[in-house]
Amino acid sequence: MLALPALLALLSLAPPPEAELRESRPGMGTLLTVAVVAPPDRARAGIDAAFAVFDRVDRVMNEWRPDSPLSRLNARAGRGWVALPADLCEVLRIARRGARDTGGLFDPTWAAVSDLWRFDGTEQAPPPDEAVRARCALVGWRGLELRARRGGPGCEARLLRAGMKVGLGGLAKGWAVDRAARRLRALGIRNFLLQAGGDLYAAGRRGGAPWHVAIRDPRGGPLDAMAALDVSDRAFSTSGDYEHAFEAGGRRYHHLIDPRTCRPSPASRAATVLARTAVEAEILGKAAFLEGGEAGLARVEAAGAAAILVDGDGAVRVSPALAGRLARAPR
Repeated sequence: MLALPALLALLSLAPPPEAELRESRPGMGTLLTVAVVAPPDRARAGIDAAFAVFDRVDRVMNEWRPDSPLSRLNARAGRGWVALPADLCEVLRIARRGARDTGGLFDPTWAAVSDLWRFDGTEQAPPPDEAVRARCALVGWRGLELRARRGGPGCEARLLRAGMKVGLGGLAKGWAVDRAARRLRALGIRNFLLQAGGDLYAAGRRGGAPWHVAIRDPRGGPLDAMAALDVSDRAFSTSGDYEHAFEAGGRRYHHLIDPRTCRPSPASRAATVLARTAVEAEILGKAAFLEGGEAGLARVEAAGAAAILVDGDGAVRVSPALAGRLARAPR
């Protein structure tokens, strides 16, 4: 039998119990959520570190903030090179590569038409055709160029024509989620969930089981799920036509703009992609949504990811890799 002082010494060496600490804050134009399963002090440090990443990305990559480096690039469209910080340069390179790999289905320069389409409740009608055509001539990812910055960190970038504009939106959120995941792992945290709007990364386990993530019914309410999935050490991204939308003339208009037409795509209602990183899931999800159907699903699977697509007519398509993992079958 151990003497009492020795027993107390052994107990004091035991690691503190783990508990889930969860926090949500507004930011990046959406709701940001961080959940960490760890001893309390480490969980608090992890949450603060993750939100520091989100705050940095919002300051640098938000095109709606006039003081952001991305806004500075947009303001100088057609007027030469602009020095940019390294993190924004990395995301712009990813954006160009994503545009190339998807044949322009994903295109960060779609934002040239962003102010024509209003989904804030102030406008309930599509913009005039001639206005869309004129702005659409400014959309084209090859007009975004980058080069190394001489004598300093970061890079220089330029938009070749006046009126061009870069919008990083979901890609910036996905990159922030991936970067925050790296930060948490560097702190020794292995069980966590990070969400920025439709972009999510789940790591490790919660309560001894993988994280259980719901997939929204695109024609249901905010809490209506059409399926759910256990996720661990994977990213999960959903694009849907329900978040920012209006109806006019019997047609739904939404914020997922096809860069080829500069109009909302009717191909899909929702696309959910499970991939290794949130950046990959975001790019593939947008491309699959715009392409739609079997072609959209095949694009995701060719990249080594998996998807659930809801077509414009409501038909549901599921990658074989996910079919047996859904908590309940899509309807």
